[in-house]
Amino acid sequence: MTSTHLDAQEIKKRLPYTWVPFFSRFGALTEVQVRTVPIILAGRNVVVISPAASGKTEAVVAPLLERLLASRKSGEHVDGLQLLYISPTRALVNDLFRRLEQPVQYTGLSISRKTGDRPTLDFKKLSSVLLTTPESFDSLLTRHPKIFKTLRVVVLDELHLLDNTPRGDQVRILLERLRRIQSDLQYAALSATIDDVNIGERYFKDAEVCVSELHREIECRMVEKDEFVHSLFSIARERKFKKILVFFNARSLVELFSRDLNRPPFQDAVLVHHASLQKQRREEVERQMNTAERAILCATSTLELGIDIGDVDCTVLYRPPFNISSFLQRIGRGNRRMNTVYALCVYTDEWERIVFETFYDCARRGMLYDNRYQPSLSVVPQQIFSYLYQRRRIGSTVKNLDNILVPAYTPDQVKTVFRELRRDGKIAETRPGIYFCSSKLEDKIRWGKIHSNIAEISFGEYDVINAGNGMQVGRIFYLKHRFVLGGHCWETVRIDEPNKNVYAKYIGDVPAVVKIFEGKGAGNYNFRLAPVLKNKLFPDMTKTDFPYARESADICILHLLGSLYAFLLSEALQVEGINAVDVQGKLLVLNRYEMVDEKFPLPAKESVRKVIADNIAKLEDALGSGAYIYDLPAKYQVEDHYLNLDIDGFYDYLESLKLVEVSLEDFRSAINRLTRKKKNDVQQADDSHA
Repeated sequence: MTSTHLDAQEIKKRLPYTWVPFFSRFGALTEVQVRTVPIILAGRNVVVISPAASGKTEAVVAPLLERLLASRKSGEHVDGLQLLYISPTRALVNDLFRRLEQPVQYTGLSISRKTGDRPTLDFKKLSSVLLTTPESFDSLLTRHPKIFKTLRVVVLDELHLLDNTPRGDQVRILLERLRRIQSDLQYAALSATIDDVNIGERYFKDAEVCVSELHREIECRMVEKDEFVHSLFSIARERKFKKILVFFNARSLVELFSRDLNRPPFQDAVLVHHASLQKQRREEVERQMNTAERAILCATSTLELGIDIGDVDCTVLYRPPFNISSFLQRIGRGNRRMNTVYALCVYTDEWERIVFETFYDCARRGMLYDNRYQPSLSVVPQQIFSYLYQRRRIGSTVKNLDNILVPAYTPDQVKTVFRELRRDGKIAETRPGIYFCSSKLEDKIRWGKIHSNIAEISFGEYDVINAGNGMQVGRIFYLKHRFVLGGHCWETVRIDEPNKNVYAKYIGDVPAVVKIFEGKGAGNYNFRLAPVLKNKLFPDMTKTDFPYARESADICILHLLGSLYAFLLSEALQVEGINAVDVQGKLLVLNRYEMVDEKFPLPAKESVRKVIADNIAKLEDALGSGAYIYDLPAKYQVEDHYLNLDIDGFYDYLESLKLVEVSLEDFRSAINRLTRKKKNDVQQADDSHA
C-alpha cells in the first residue's frame, strides 16, 4: 500500500490537463482511482488489482498522460512515441481506442493502434500513445526498435489474462529487450481480482501494489436448463431488465438460443457475438448493444474481456465456465454502474449446480484457486528467432541470448534449445560465434509468424465409434486408452486423427456406483478446488479426507480432480499395470485392486511423464502450450507440459490426502442425496444467496 494520500479535491487540482476529459463526466472518483492516481503522479511503478468496471483504465492513463503533459509544459522534448499500452487482444485494443481517442485528443496528444488487423503506422509521425497487442509489440520491437528510444511509459492491461501463459512470458522477455533500448521507464499493470498479488514482479521491479477493497455484492439465482428461457423472461419482466448478456461455452449454443430468445419484449433485439464472426460484424454487434435501449446479447468467451458494450442489467451463465476467475469475469460484466451484480446461473444437471454453488461461495470469499505460475518453455525458441531477426544485420552471440532470456529461463535451458535449433538448421552461424535466422524461417518471417505464440490448432473433441458395429456412441475429451461412456467401459482400438474419430471396443459394464456420476459434465479447474467440491457431498469430512468404497473386487475413489488431472492419473496407473478407469474427472475406479494403506494410489512421476510424452498433441490445446512447442527438444516438450500442469504441486496435494472407507450404501446414498435435490431445495439455496 502507498503512503501517498490525496483526497478527491486534491487529485482534481493535480490533474489540470486530464481531469475534464477523463473524470468530469462521472459523479465521483472510484476507490481504485483515489488510491492509484497519487502513486503514478509521484512517478512510481504500480500494479492495480481491482474488479471489472472499477475505473482501472482511467486510474492509470489519466495521471500518466498528466506527467507527459507536464514535462511538455516544462520544455522537455516530447516528440515520438511516449506511452505504450499493451492489451491481450485485438478486440480490447479496438475497444480501448474507441474509449480513449477523444479524451487523449482533448489533451492535445495523439493516439493510434497497431494490431494484426491494422498493421500500418506512420513512422515519420508517430502518435504519443500507441495501443497494441503482445504480437504487434514483438513485431515493432523486432522490425523498428528505434521508435522506442523516446518511450517513457509502459502499461500492461488485463495482465491476469496474459500471465502464466506463453504470451505472458513473451511479454516478460520483450520488456527485457525493450530495456536495452530505453531503460528509464515508468510501468503500470492492470489486473482483475486474482490470488497472486505479486503478479507484477515478473514484469518490472519496484512496483507498489494497489488492491481495491471494493467488493461488489453478487445476487445469484440458479435455474435448471428446462426453466431457463421462462425464468429469464419472468425475471426481466419483474425487475424491468432491458439489457441482458448471456454467456455460452460453445458457439453452437449461441446460435441455438439466439432463436429461442427472440420473442417479445426482445423480438428482433437478440444479438450474437463469437469468434467465428468477422471482426467488422463483432464490432458492429458491440456498438448495437452499447446503443440499444433493449437487447439480449448471446456470446462465447469473446465478451468475457472488458469490451465496452454499455451497461448490462443481468448476466446469464449457461453452464459453468472452467474456473472461478472466469466466473467472476463473466458476472462482472453486468451492472457496471451499481454495487450489486445480478447473475442467473443455468445448470443442465445437479453436478453443474454444485459447481456453480462452489464457484459462487469461493468468489464471495475471494478464494480463486488460480494455477500457480510456471514458465512456458515454448517461448524460448520463439524469442530466439525474434531477437535474431531484430539483430539481422549484425547477428547475436549465445551469451547475448542468455542475457535477454534470463528473467524467465536458465542458461542451460537456453543453450539446450539453441543447440536443437542449430541441429534443425533454423539458426545459421555465418562467422565463429555469430548467429542469424536461417533461410528455413523465411516464410515465418515474411508472414510475421515469428512474433506470435498463439497456436493455430485445436485437438477438440473425439467422436467415439463402436468398432464392433460402426455406430457412434458419443463424444469424449482427453482421449484415454480406457474410458467410460454411455454406462459402459470402452478400450481404444484405433484413432482417426484427421477426422477426430476414435474406434473403441466394449469391454464391460461399469460398477453401479459409477453410474451416479457418469455423464455429469467435467471441469478444468485447479486440482486444489477438489476439497471444496467434496465438502458439498461429504460435509462432515475434513479437508484432506476423501471417501472410497468397495464394490466387489473394485475400489471406487471420489476425488473430483477434473478431467485433465484425472486423465493423467488414470493413464499413468495404466502404465504401471493397474486397471484404472476415470469417470468424468470425478471417480477413479481401480479394477481388482487391493488397498494397502490410506494413501491415494500414486504412480511414479516418470509414468506421468510417459503419459505426457504420448499425448503431447492432445494436451497442447488444453494447456495453451504456444505455437513453438515442437521447436523444443522432445524432452523439453514433455517438461513444458509437466511444468504447466504443476505436477510436483499436484503430487504434494495428493500425498496430503487420506482415504476414508465408507460403506457402498453410504457412498451411493450420500452422492444420490446431494446430487438430486428437490426444486424447493434449490429455491431455498437461491434465497439464501440473494
